[in-house]
Amino acid sequence: VPVVAKMMALVIAMVMTLALGITVFAAGEGTLTVKNSEADVTYNFYKIFDLTGQDTSDPADNLYDAVVYTIDSDWAAFFNGDGATYISATNTGDLNPIKIDGVTKYINITETNKVAFTNAAMKYAIDEGLTADKTAAGNASADVSVTGLDLGYYLMIPVDQTDEKTNPLTTGTVASLTSTIPTADIYVKATKPTIGKTDTAATVDVGQTITYTVTGKVPNTSGTETFVYQISDTMTQGLTFQKDVVVTVAGVDDPITADCTIDYTTDTQGFTCTIPVYDLQDYKGAVITLTYHAVVNDDAVERDEVHNTAQLKYGRNPDDLQESTPISEEVYTTKIVINKYTGNDATNGTKLPDAVFALMKIDNGTAKYYKYTAASGTTPASVTWVEVTGAPTSGTATVTDAMATALANATTITKVTTDADGAGEFPGIADGTYYLVEIAAPEGYNRLDTPQEVVVTGNDVDDGETSIENTANATGEFDSHNIATADVNNATGTALPSTGGIGTTIFYVIGAILVLGAGILLVTRRRMNAN
Repeated sequence: VPVVAKMMALVIAMVMTLALGITVFAAGEGTLTVKNSEADVTYNFYKIFDLTGQDTSDPADNLYDAVVYTIDSDWAAFFNGDGATYISATNTGDLNPIKIDGVTKYINITETNKVAFTNAAMKYAIDEGLTADKTAAGNASADVSVTGLDLGYYLMIPVDQTDEKTNPLTTGTVASLTSTIPTADIYVKATKPTIGKTDTAATVDVGQTITYTVTGKVPNTSGTETFVYQISDTMTQGLTFQKDVVVTVAGVDDPITADCTIDYTTDTQGFTCTIPVYDLQDYKGAVITLTYHAVVNDDAVERDEVHNTAQLKYGRNPDDLQESTPISEEVYTTKIVINKYTGNDATNGTKLPDAVFALMKIDNGTAKYYKYTAASGTTPASVTWVEVTGAPTSGTATVTDAMATALANATTITKVTTDADGAGEFPGIADGTYYLVEIAAPEGYNRLDTPQEVVVTGNDVDDGETSIENTANATGEFDSHNIATADVNNATGTALPSTGGIGTTIFYVIGAILVLGAGILLVTRRRMNAN
């Protein structure tokens, strides 16, 4: 019996020894979760290492001492080239083992070199055009999980996500899935590039220059040797582009002027600016600023608004660029249309031709008058505002004959005469408060003796009131066509000269002479009767 017991003990020891050498192959699947994913972004997952088995001291308890990887076939060339430094013959620390040609080596990827490894792996995957093992679509800052993944070591690359959220590290991420830890969270370090745009005005006079500013950021181009970053802008015909794009990058100390390729389109209505962001990696995350100008021309008067639309195209593959959402800035110009009539009905009343008007506005306390200069050659049309000596100086002034004459004789302003339909217009002006000054009334009608206020705004300004005699009201037509209609009513009757001119003086003189003559005649007759 003792011999049998000894033999049984020996058999058990041999079994246990063999058990210690058994490699238990891993089974099961894993899940990677992209935290706070982004809408319209594709996340690609590439398996770099396959998990082929695990060493164990006790297969029954399912607790494993170490994992054993092999190189995925798509990545063999990488680890024979640029990735060779990430495989070590000795375990220099707590490194995972990997079987290469039957020899145990170690995966030399640590917290110290993980970023460099990720960037090198990204470059290889992109340059070689590797097909992702799994893909996932982002979902507006929500978590997205990728399930059913074979256990192993993965590289995640977000497609052209290059604007960093925090420190400039890498846009890709690496993570491992094992049978003991089959899930992992991935925190994306970058977002997709975007641009912003501003302009200096929303409503303007024709001829005014608008400054446009487009901003972006120098992206992180780690993992590739080519990257396209291209901003374009297209303008409507109401804007005359000045072809003066300047690109700067905000450096640590002072902005630098980027050496960009700017293509001005043949129709002069836009540009495409290609920025060499790959050469600007010392400024990763710095603001890129494009500044340029356009002049609002007279085509803008015929449009509800004019605008230009900027868009960013970007990506590592020049033949498959991503596109940002287009962003537009609108600007508009408007006009005042005169409706000269008589009677109590502005719509159906008799229209009055041959009324002459000037348009005034108060600019920083100074009365100025409208001057329209038509386009000439390459010079666009413009509206300017000038002072006129002797003209009314406020919106409440009494317009004397002398003031009307000063305006009638002024050659520096534009005057408008109503046509057979009682219509006339002052085009190409911005929102604001204006005053119509009648210089001459139609024959048989009184000239208006006060300026008539017209308020022009970008909204419907119809207040529902009926037109009052000798006043001008902006009607509710502006909201659809950016036009303010001024209903101007004229009354018939004897036109008395206004105060302040020679007209009243001559009446006073004639009256005095008549009174004096009547007195002399009365005295003479009394003397004759007395004799």
